[in-house]
Amino acid sequence: MSVKIVTDSGADIPQELVDELEIEVVPLVVSFGDETYEDGVDLSPDQFYARLIDGQIMPTTSQPSIGAFIKTYKELQAPSVQILSIHLSSKLSGTLNSASQAALQENLGESIKLIDSGQASMGLGFSVIAAARAAKNGASLEEA
Repeated sequence: MSVKIVTDSGADIPQELVDELEIEVVPLVVSFGDETYEDGVDLSPDQFYARLIDGQIMPTTSQPSIGAFIKTYKELQAPSVQILSIHLSSKLSGTLNSASQAALQENLGESIKLIDSGQASMGLGFSVIAAARAAKNGASLEEA
């Protein structure tokens, strides 16, 4: 059985590692006033920081939708696949709640394990990278 790793863009993992380790990243939503972007999709880190430095409006973020997680989980679902979904601290974001609701709606049961990392940014990212490396080397869901 293979293990697929899912996280959110709050993990701040460099794209090269995301690609190499086959990590699925569900984007947070970033807003500058009335302008809304998917983090890492419509708005690159360089664009974000440029707007942060040069802009008049401070950004806000919001959790990914339940639908965004459902889409990701459906793309990964297969009889021989288990999903390890590791997310931003639930004390900082509702991201884990969106992921949990998606897993319930899709009836993923024991084929998914959701983890509240208790972290943000690269604190979360390092955990995800370690899990992805373990999964790529054949680790079980529990081992990853």
